[in-house]
Amino acid sequence: MLDKKIPFPAFALLFMVAGATDALIYLHSRDLLAVYMTGNSSHIGRHIGEGNWAGITPLAAVIAAFFTATALGAWIGIRAKRWRPTVILLLTALLMSASMPFAQGDDYPFITVLLIAAAMGMLNQVSGNESGVTFLTGMLVRTGRAFAEGNFRAGLDGLVRWSALVAGAALAIPLNHHLGRHALLAIAAMLALGAVFTAWNALVGRHRARHLT
Repeated sequence: MLDKKIPFPAFALLFMVAGATDALIYLHSRDLLAVYMTGNSSHIGRHIGEGNWAGITPLAAVIAAFFTATALGAWIGIRAKRWRPTVILLLTALLMSASMPFAQGDDYPFITVLLIAAAMGMLNQVSGNESGVTFLTGMLVRTGRAFAEGNFRAGLDGLVRWSALVAGAALAIPLNHHLGRHALLAIAAMLALGAVFTAWNALVGRHRARHLT
């Protein structure tokens, strides 16, 4: 299940970031979800059913931001090759950092939610081998299948990812309490740390490849 270009500590950080970001969004943006597009899509359907056309626009914009960023991330990742995880993590950190200055007050403004949605879209292209890296539902399904097949290593990997996401969500609460909107910068720092892990992994891989040729 693991992408060899992404060391295990970086993968754990990815899920912590997803959990922390999701928790912050639930605290500060109850109507617009920047992490999971399933909820936003369901809300669009509800608004259509209710004839609330004005409510569709912000939801569609968040989905568009996520989709545009994930498509751009895939395009960049293909060209970055072995440096894909590092480049994507750095771009995600930049988007997350850019969202912070607008986050005034208790509720995140629309521009902050848009930038966080773009960051999450970008983050999910960190691996070229696994789409929707931080999508928990699909990961739990794959984990259940792995245990059923007797692939306990892959199953334990899935459980560790789930645990990291829960830990990230729990961490977001004290971060939000002590740092306020600057909690978004703390998440960006976590992403930058992940970029360091992946850059080191890429350098080690390149060094080994040169010695084998």
